[in-house]
Amino acid sequence: MENILSTLLAGFIVSIAWFIAGGMLYMNPLVANIYKKFEDHPGMKKWDSQKKYLACMYLLGALIPCLIFSFIYESLGPIGIVHFGLIFLGIGIIPRFVDMWMQSSYPTKILGIEIVNGTILSFMAAALFHVLRGVFI
Repeated sequence: MENILSTLLAGFIVSIAWFIAGGMLYMNPLVANIYKKFEDHPGMKKWDSQKKYLACMYLLGALIPCLIFSFIYESLGPIGIVHFGLIFLGIGIIPRFVDMWMQSSYPTKILGIEIVNGTILSFMAAALFHVLRGVFI
């Protein structure tokens, strides 16, 4: 039971870091201005409530995936940051990117931002899981 709680705690910590880093990557003036240019694009969803958007983004986009990846990381045993970053990227980011590219009308610039930021976040999460391995996992 202690191992499960430690693994959940590590996933929770990584989800907070993911959400904060993601906010910094997506809300910086350069990226925010690109998104603003496309806010009326038919492929972009409009949210009535920013609070609901942020809550969904944290729960579905950070917390749940990070909890799952925490258990994956724990079950793999010792693994390097690059290897786990590639696993994170290959399972979590690339399929989402391909799906967005193939089945939506997302603007190319937005797709580019998604893959770059997703890659950065994947390797940041892998590094943090690596650091937390000695503490929690």
